[in-house]
Amino acid sequence: MTLDQLKVLEAIVEYGSFRAAAESLHRAQSAVSYAIRNLETELEISIFNRDGYRPKLTDAGKTIFKKSKSLLMQADELAKLGVHLSQGKEAEIKLAINGICPFDKVIQVINQFSAEHPSVRLILSIENLGGSVEQILDGQADIALSESLVWNENLFTVLWDRIKFLPVAAPDFFTASPDRMLDQSDLLKYPQIIVADSSRHSDKKTIGVLNDGIHWTVNDFSIKRRLLVAGSGWGMMPQHMIQSDIDENRLVQLDYQSLSTMEVDFFLLRRKDTILGPISQDLWNSLAELQTE
Repeated sequence: MTLDQLKVLEAIVEYGSFRAAAESLHRAQSAVSYAIRNLETELEISIFNRDGYRPKLTDAGKTIFKKSKSLLMQADELAKLGVHLSQGKEAEIKLAINGICPFDKVIQVINQFSAEHPSVRLILSIENLGGSVEQILDGQADIALSESLVWNENLFTVLWDRIKFLPVAAPDFFTASPDRMLDQSDLLKYPQIIVADSSRHSDKKTIGVLNDGIHWTVNDFSIKRRLLVAGSGWGMMPQHMIQSDIDENRLVQLDYQSLSTMEVDFFLLRRKDTILGPISQDLWNSLAELQTE
């Protein structure tokens, strides 16, 4: 079986006859018929029923044709990838994004990138706290969007945004709270929901965590938000993730001065000693254009 035979099969089905298929392929009709006969002989089945005016796929032929379309598509993708690589372009790009990222800013860029570079595989890794920086330093990611908690001379960084955190809980969570500004002793009585640092071997980092309190640890901010809305505890959340919850009274901002104005810098970053390929550079430039003024 050859790709050429499968292309002939596809042309016959698409154009409805051996003659029309031959014209579309710029071949003699006898060459088209010969290719299909050889394919039927190799597979030991009849692919077409030729009794009518137009050839029709047999049941076996329908199964073969369905599978052949997938193979032809993969062959086409492989050919495009070969051209892509021969031009010095990357086969894949790894992008590490921290979980507090305002993803609405990124999704449009990713969609446009995918449409413009269909041969490039984009691998997204969602990390927390030090995880994205570690991915870059370990060479496991090409580009990252992350809060940078510790300055590192090996990183090239662009200040991309500032993320504001708010201490929040369900409206009825502090039912016995006094009618005054909360202090640390009030908060230490209740579980603080925190997200674990996803870094593997770097020192673990935290943001806005009361060290002496009761901690419930989760792996991502979506689960943390659900627990907060359900009244399981209190916690620090990026404002852009829970603003609608505050507006609709599913969560309330806690009146605790020490944590009420916390903001973190959020960076676009890569290694200084690694040169980005042309497609990675395009992605970097597109993301850099989204930086907050």
